[in-house]
Amino acid sequence: MPIVVTEDLLRAVVTKDKALSDGRTLVKKGSLKNLKATQDRSLLWGECQGSGASPYILSIDLGGDHPTIRCTCPVKPPPCKHTLGLLVAFMEQPTAFATAEAPAELMEKRSKNLERAEKKVEVAAKPRTVNKAALEKKVAAQRAALGLLETLVIDIASAGLGTLDGAKAATLVDQARQLTDAYLPGAAEALRRLASLAPRPAQGAEEERFYQLEEPGHDLPDELRYRLMTRHITRLWAMVRKGQKALDEKLAEGGGDADTDAVVEDLLGHVWDLAALKAQGAVRQNLRLFELADERYRDAVRDERVEQGFLLDLDQGGILVDRKFRPLVALDKIKEKDSYERPITIAEAGIYPGFVNRRVRWEIAALTSRPADPADFAAIHAAARPTLEAAIATYKEQIRNPLAPDDAVVLLHAADIRAAGKNLALIDQKGAALVLCDSPLARYRTTNTLAMAAGAELVNGALRQPASLLVRLFLGLEDDAIAGCAHPTIHHVPTFG
Repeated sequence: MPIVVTEDLLRAVVTKDKALSDGRTLVKKGSLKNLKATQDRSLLWGECQGSGASPYILSIDLGGDHPTIRCTCPVKPPPCKHTLGLLVAFMEQPTAFATAEAPAELMEKRSKNLERAEKKVEVAAKPRTVNKAALEKKVAAQRAALGLLETLVIDIASAGLGTLDGAKAATLVDQARQLTDAYLPGAAEALRRLASLAPRPAQGAEEERFYQLEEPGHDLPDELRYRLMTRHITRLWAMVRKGQKALDEKLAEGGGDADTDAVVEDLLGHVWDLAALKAQGAVRQNLRLFELADERYRDAVRDERVEQGFLLDLDQGGILVDRKFRPLVALDKIKEKDSYERPITIAEAGIYPGFVNRRVRWEIAALTSRPADPADFAAIHAAARPTLEAAIATYKEQIRNPLAPDDAVVLLHAADIRAAGKNLALIDQKGAALVLCDSPLARYRTTNTLAMAAGAELVNGALRQPASLLVRLFLGLEDDAIAGCAHPTIHHVPTFG
């Protein structure tokens, strides 16, 4: 069945809003000519007169999981305004496309695309045939790198965190590159995060290597910074121990718990794609989601812009995360992650291994949306955790694993929001309280905004109900107490009522 061309699809494929606007203009001006489509409407082609003597030749194949877009204009990568105009024209004026036999050249390209897609699925689905020699070579490199990491961790712990100055941190950054070269990018990133917490080095060679390596918490008082560094050391040590165990099991061709192995491999740098997730059975059909929050920030350690949306699973109630990493050097070449103002349904979605907030991923054509209605907001409130006890228990289970993230985003019912010294407190229906404050590691400050929002929702001195709040749970550095910070919610979802 061909991909249906909708506004959702246009939004998913467009990389620059101006290109889509210009494409709509081309349609209004009648610039698209000789529009044709196959009988099943899965292949479109046509022409558009550009600035040259000959028109540009356009084609769009709607027969796969995502559109294959081609144009002879010089704009790369696609889509250009001409092909976006072709999609708009087909969506708005399908009868303008005459039915015709597809050109042989396009059918040949489709056949090659289909062969590649089928091969990819086949490779992911069939039992892996292991090249023992290659595996042993790779595992040997990884074990040697983990041995290096083990030595580094022991040396740092033995010398004391106070001795980790800028010069030593710059050396750790260099050693992190060795981990990357040994197929352990996840461990390399973790080591760079530790190095980034060292005091800033003086001007010189070390400063040059250390340039712009910055992590939230690097400017904390020494006592708190050392506590944070201890957490990083603990995570690195767990990577060493669990990574070595996972590598031994890999050589022995299995023997460990599948979920645990997946999490360890993920943190050691394993890259998942949709085909691999499908092969693992980690998929959901007709997944109904409502995005509650969206955040974007620069991650200096990864040298990337992180863009992620937190989506409520309307059927199972959990909070999934739609995450995208864009290298800072290529921001103008990679499409920004979409944010969704309407409820969305994903025909088939892959769910990554992980903890409370699992990552979700899907093909472009799998998404459809619809207007929100009052029932959706009722469903959001119904999905909120009624008591703190269950949410805290789930978070505690996560942080028992030293490889797990330090935070978790949950949706909580708020019977009340009260002042608690300089902070706020969320009160659940049983009277239990969760301190709400700005984490010293937070990239956003939200407590003052929440205080104003909660005050605006008071009715006769009580918080208007129903009231739900998206909260990021975290472990305090000063006392290891669990607290929460209100997550910045996107404009279409009311925090209260």
